[in-house]
Amino acid sequence: MRNTKSEFPNPKQYRSRVGRGYQLGSLWLKNRFLRSATMEYLADIEGRVTDDLLKLYYDLARGGTGLIVTGCAAVEENGRAWAHQLGVWDDRHLEGLRRLANLIRIHGDGCKSAVQLAHQGSNKTGYSYGAEDQGITLETLTEKDIRKTIRKFGEAAARVQAAGFDAVAVHGAHGYLLSEFLSPATNPRRDRWGGSLGNRMRLTLEVYGAIRGRVGVDFPILWKLNSADYLENGAGPEEYAWVAGELARAGVNLIEMSGGLKDQLRLRAQLKQEAGPREAYFFPALAPFRQAVGKTPLAITGGIRSLSAAERLLEAGADLIGLSRPLICEPNLPQRLLSAPRPRRARCTSCNLCLLRIARQPVKCLAFDPFQKILTAL
Repeated sequence: MRNTKSEFPNPKQYRSRVGRGYQLGSLWLKNRFLRSATMEYLADIEGRVTDDLLKLYYDLARGGTGLIVTGCAAVEENGRAWAHQLGVWDDRHLEGLRRLANLIRIHGDGCKSAVQLAHQGSNKTGYSYGAEDQGITLETLTEKDIRKTIRKFGEAAARVQAAGFDAVAVHGAHGYLLSEFLSPATNPRRDRWGGSLGNRMRLTLEVYGAIRGRVGVDFPILWKLNSADYLENGAGPEEYAWVAGELARAGVNLIEMSGGLKDQLRLRAQLKQEAGPREAYFFPALAPFRQAVGKTPLAITGGIRSLSAAERLLEAGADLIGLSRPLICEPNLPQRLLSAPRPRRARCTSCNLCLLRIARQPVKCLAFDPFQKILTAL
């Protein structure tokens, strides 16, 4: 039986704009908090859902988030970024995915859920830190290879829908395959898949079309996109805002802003310092993105640690507030921020220790794990 009793005394739900409901396409979200996709490293070696992965999402579902997006799931077996990555490339994954969708629905008190689809790409960028090398390069991908991957994204999205999730998400950021094609710093091709921004975006639009063709017009599609590459010869906010606008016009239901291709540990530390009290790393790109996407919902993720910062972002044009590392540390952070009499900021200090392990070990917060001190002392 679901425990709906709040752990906080005299909860005052919906005290803030962040806590109010929001209509996202056909979905009614109970609040504006989005659990941004976060690697788990908790599937079995064949990409199937495990009890440990279910426990992670049980805690997140009960923690008060309005919309949970899973860690990226591989659309092809040779597109995995790391071992024990969630898979959605085969029908044998369906049983576990149905259990996961049901768990969030039963225990989430209205929480909605989506699976994020991804293909690692060349393994030269992103968060995988070389954990898995499938030998893929953008230079050697043939037209047949590209067409197969486009089809696999569509098939994977159909499985997500069949499993009972409320939406499907796509990882188009952080240097994974779609992001690699988008960035001039990582796409060396000179055919119809490279060169001009329109050509570099072709794969993104074709993947969107394949997914929409399989899930229908009413099933929400969410898209994570860089706001900038933060890389020499990379793309910046102007180009990515244009891409976001094209996706919005094509029919994507939500654009989630993030950023960065390489050296994520160094980059995140730099962005934290530059952001200072405003917290949000990618705030400078919010205005051009907002203008580009029009009325299409916009989420922003990265560095947000307080309710006051989240409120300011909504006032500045964001529609949803993405949280990743803070929910590794405190799965119940949304409930606490919205219900506690005096909501303190997230306990997460952005130390990045979790990022050092997530490509090779199950995700967890090391800074506030009491057993970690014991391990360190051994």
